[in-house]
Amino acid sequence: MPYFSVGIGKFSIDKKSFSENFLFHPNTIQFGPQPKRTCFTKNHFQTMKRRNWLKQAGALTLGATAVPSLLQRAAASPAAREELYLALSHEFRAAQAVDALPPMAIKARLSSNENPWGLSPKTRQAVLASLDQANRYGGRAQAELYKVIAEKEGIPLPTGGDGNFRGPSNSMIKLGCGSSELLSASMMHFGQKGKILMADPCYISGGDERYGIGADKVKLTADFQYDLDAMAAKADPAIHSLVYICNPNNPTGNILPADKLRKFIDEVSPKVPVLVDEAYIDYAKNPVAECMVDKVKEGKNVIILRTMSKLYAFAGMRLGYALAKPEFLSAIGKYTMNGFGLSVPTIMGAITALQDKDNQKMVIEKTAESKAYTVDFLKRAGYTPIPSFANFMLFPIKMKGAELTSKLMEEGVAVRHWFFDGQPWCRVSIGTMDEMKAFTDAFAKVAV
Repeated sequence: MPYFSVGIGKFSIDKKSFSENFLFHPNTIQFGPQPKRTCFTKNHFQTMKRRNWLKQAGALTLGATAVPSLLQRAAASPAAREELYLALSHEFRAAQAVDALPPMAIKARLSSNENPWGLSPKTRQAVLASLDQANRYGGRAQAELYKVIAEKEGIPLPTGGDGNFRGPSNSMIKLGCGSSELLSASMMHFGQKGKILMADPCYISGGDERYGIGADKVKLTADFQYDLDAMAAKADPAIHSLVYICNPNNPTGNILPADKLRKFIDEVSPKVPVLVDEAYIDYAKNPVAECMVDKVKEGKNVIILRTMSKLYAFAGMRLGYALAKPEFLSAIGKYTMNGFGLSVPTIMGAITALQDKDNQKMVIEKTAESKAYTVDFLKRAGYTPIPSFANFMLFPIKMKGAELTSKLMEEGVAVRHWFFDGQPWCRVSIGTMDEMKAFTDAFAKVAV
């Protein structure tokens, strides 16, 4: 199977998804058909022509019609699930694209919505202390993590006759290697039953038809918000197997009013299950009030996805969880490792990170400070970002997205570009103040 190598592992790629969703213009990077012959010289970065890139990339292309549906293959074969996992994990692919570059001065890595402040001192200490247990499987540690998550979310855990929690069976919580594993599992389960109703754009809207995910898309409103009325009217159990909501939305950063989303779930979920991807909910003004976990506790046909990759800085440690009725979690669990892929250091670090309120507060405050600085700069430069409730922002730009990302990369700044609503956009993750100053300096040089 065609692939290019990125550090560890491999993933298939087609030139359409690369040019649309990765941060580089095809003119700026060359992938040879053999890893040993891949060229990343400064000359190649600057002079390679689009037609040459396309000619060589053709050998790497995985066309949607060349093979059976990736969704179908992934559902049938564990060996194919890595492809779907990576196809849907935009931020991971963006990070891997940066990591594939030759050593260079990256001043600001603002392409993958990572937490630039890293693990808290308490979490770091917990991870290091757990290394003495890393030779053992993590069943007992997982049980403790389940208890911490249940307390955080206000979800009861099933207990045995002695009143003690005996494990995740029949629980409303499921652990995963990041929320991406649980998202891809949900796509495998529900995608075989019907189409996925989603907004356009949203996190998975760029990786649907190419990977065999049948999708019905509803355009965002004029203020770049989910059109819940249109989606509710469109939801049809004879056609759709799942409604996907990313809240706050990626790439726009907008968040839905909690009362409207609750009303939507009440109306739609009896007909079609609703998956709410809350990867960025921790950055909302009031995460407790704006999350939809209450709908899980009410027994609604809803799945909530959470990740620790953002606020908690676990992007490289991989941990997320799903909240839903046990029967839903059992169904999607067929396509996961059911938590077996989690290391003891990851689990013990997560227990501490979830309880480290001081560090969470620090990250949120520093993110807000960096965001305010960047918004002020962009507005003074004549650009208007969409109001963001996440650790990134999106704003319309005045040149082709690929051109901007290529020029910024020459300055050592990695961002993402999108195209929708007939308009090119730049999405910039929120980094440290030094990183945001590197971004504004570079942006002023190439785009103002």
